[in-house]
Amino acid sequence: MSTRFTALLALSLVALAGKAQPIDWHDPSAVAQAAANAHPSLRRIEADARGAKERVTTAASYPNPMLMGGIQDLQVDLSHDPMMTMYMVGASQTIPRRSRRNALRSAAELDVRKIELEAASIRAEAERDAIFSWYDIAASDSQNRTLQEVGKALDTLVAAVRARYESGNAIQADIIRAQLQRSEVDHQILAITGIRRAAAARLLALLGLPLTIDIPQLHVSHATEKVSISDAREIPDSHPALMALRTEVDRREEEIRLAKLLGRPDIHVEASYGLRPQETDMVSLVARMELPLRRKTTIEPRVREAIALRDAASARIEETRRALVADLGVAWEAHAEATGQIEFHEQTLVPQSKLAFESTRAAYEGGKTTLDAVLASQAAYLRLGTDYYGFLAQHIKAVTDFNAIKRGARAGAIAGSAAMSSQRAAAPMPSAAPEMR
Repeated sequence: MSTRFTALLALSLVALAGKAQPIDWHDPSAVAQAAANAHPSLRRIEADARGAKERVTTAASYPNPMLMGGIQDLQVDLSHDPMMTMYMVGASQTIPRRSRRNALRSAAELDVRKIELEAASIRAEAERDAIFSWYDIAASDSQNRTLQEVGKALDTLVAAVRARYESGNAIQADIIRAQLQRSEVDHQILAITGIRRAAAARLLALLGLPLTIDIPQLHVSHATEKVSISDAREIPDSHPALMALRTEVDRREEEIRLAKLLGRPDIHVEASYGLRPQETDMVSLVARMELPLRRKTTIEPRVREAIALRDAASARIEETRRALVADLGVAWEAHAEATGQIEFHEQTLVPQSKLAFESTRAAYEGGKTTLDAVLASQAAYLRLGTDYYGFLAQHIKAVTDFNAIKRGARAGAIAGSAAMSSQRAAAPMPSAAPEMR
């Protein structure tokens, strides 16, 4: 076996081993990490960073010298004048001032820093979006399981109503109403399944996977007491979004510096050697420099523009800080609401509604209550049971949003989804959920 073939085989095995491992759909953190790694914006940012690092090298470099050659002082009739005509060769070089080269290099380094900070924000946002979609799917699956369990109970109720009708103790309208209530459960299952499909499409797109892939059934766990967020609702100065804006301010400062340096133009040096075959050779050394006479129209407007851009970037720091603080507050309040609602649902609402539904159904089958009471208790149990999983999702999504903002995400996402009743935009946590059978 040749050495070349052996090397190719080894590279192939490494490539196969390096392929992405199958995604663990039941681990939201693994899904979030996979989504961040597959995010095209991160690859774009990495390429931008590589390009920006190369610009640091070129920013402070001297420009290439210019080579000259030709004939000087040739007469119009192309005749040769031994006193004047020269065969000339020379070179010229622009010499930028050190202060200008330092400013250009500093500006390029700040560009690199800003891009790196943007990458941190994009990663935090990609992970947050993936976790949000994962819990939307998990909440939908948990809600659908509850709906299916209630549907089975309603099947029993419909059978009981039919038996009473056949014995002459109920009217036909009762059968129709019970069947309608059962159909309403199927209607809600279809609606929540649609929500799940939309969330799955978002998640698969974030992962860069075909939309035809089936995501397995997920479940929102219940140990919410093990996940919490801190009371620190302030944005630290080290937040990537704020640091990126400060980098932008520093970058604008360098632009102000460069604009002012236009008043101290670069020097251009030119040297040449002239050959006169019949006379003495000649040499020339010339230095050129732009005269910044039109400061009011060429330099001062640029300085004022750079100052205005610097001030605008500086103002965005406080603007961004306030927006981030507001987003943190929304996430914190959504978490607080979900925590209280989960505890109330687990300890009181769901157990009571389940007991009420089962007892009224048994009473109806024994002829001791009306169908209206059974249907009302069933509707309450169904609503509270599905809302419970919505609050579980809202809880963890609030935690996810809070932590993502702290890590560098530039905008909160919990506000728009927290108002959804069936899918309280949130995330999960392990706990003991009330039994729903």
